[in-house]
Order: sequence, then C-alpha cells, then structure tokens
Amino acid sequence: MPDSITLLWTQIAEWLRKNAPLTFEKLNPPADDQALAELASELGTELPLDLVELLQNLNGSDGARGVTGIILLPPGYHMMDSSWIARDTRQRASIWGDAWHPTWIALGSDLCGGCLVLDTQPQPPYGRIFEFDKVDGPFGSTWASLNDLLTEMLALLERRAVGLAHRIPYNYPRAPDPVKVVVEDGELEWERGIGDRIPRSDRR
Repeated sequence: MPDSITLLWTQIAEWLRKNAPLTFEKLNPPADDQALAELASELGTELPLDLVELLQNLNGSDGARGVTGIILLPPGYHMMDSSWIARDTRQRASIWGDAWHPTWIALGSDLCGGCLVLDTQPQPPYGRIFEFDKVDGPFGSTWASLNDLLTEMLALLERRAVGLAHRIPYNYPRAPDPVKVVVEDGELEWERGIGDRIPRSDRR
C-alpha cells in the first residue's frame, strides 16, 4: 500500500531541513480552506484529494525570494501555490486551446514555459503527473500519480532507485532522463542527464 501524501511530504521536508536548509526555509505554509475553495472556484472543478492533501501540507514554494526562486519538484520545477496554479492553468488553456484538456491542472513551473501537469480526467490515466513542454506539449517524464512523483522524489533525495517515471510519448525510443540531486549553498537543485536508449524489444 502506498504511503500517504502527508507521510511522504513529512519525510521530504525533514530531508530538506537537514540537507537543504535554504530550500526548506522557502517552503510556504499550508493552504487554508479559503485558498483551497478559491482554487476550486477559479478552476471550476472539485479538487483532487491528493492535490488537496499536498496543498494542506505546503502551499507551494516561495518564488519571490531569490533571483530564480526555488526548484523543488523533480526533474526541475517550482511547485506553484494555489493562486499561481489557478492563474497558470487558465493562461495555458487560453494559449493552447483544444490542445490543453479541461481536466489538466498545472502544478509546477520551470519558469521557461514548461510545466508539470496533474491530469484529473475521471477515467485512466486519472491522476497521472506529466511534463508539458512549451513547444511539443506532453513530452518528457510521467508518473502514474502524485503519490508516485513524491515517492520517486524521496527515493532520489535518499539516493535510492525506484524507477516509477516513464517516458512520454510512450513510443519515444529513450528511457526517462536520469535525475540526480545536487545541493549547493544549502539549496536543492536537480541535474537531469541523458537517458539510455530503450532496446527495441522493450519499447511500448
């Protein structure tokens, strides 16, 4: 049985406190009921329970402190707060039109036009997290759930291999890019390498 979002985040936050204290200091406090209600109203949908649970632990990270803010989520994204999630999701829907599904919620930003997306459609792949490239759309790595993303994040922080990430598009002839944790001057960073090619027999 997978760990809860709260338990996973508690372990991640403790790792950050000990190993990347400047990143830990830039984490926002939990979102309150009003912030969550406003987010649901802005998006015009009921919020997924896993997203609510995560925001109830931290309402994103502080992007205003420092030149580039804080890179928190692998493989290199800022976690948006509730107001940023609403604003960014609406903007992307306006820009991308039919290519941006109404069930998608932007969760993380790379500040260069790319984002992490939470897919809330009511049928599989409900709840998956995937990278959205500013040019190619869904492209990069995907996880089956927010729980899987945080599980992978904790494993990477602890220098363990889990391998929950998959490559999208699924027929792309390369494995997900390996990601390595780097802590510099007390701040967490993610270093993304080049994945090995998948043998033809292993391609989906």
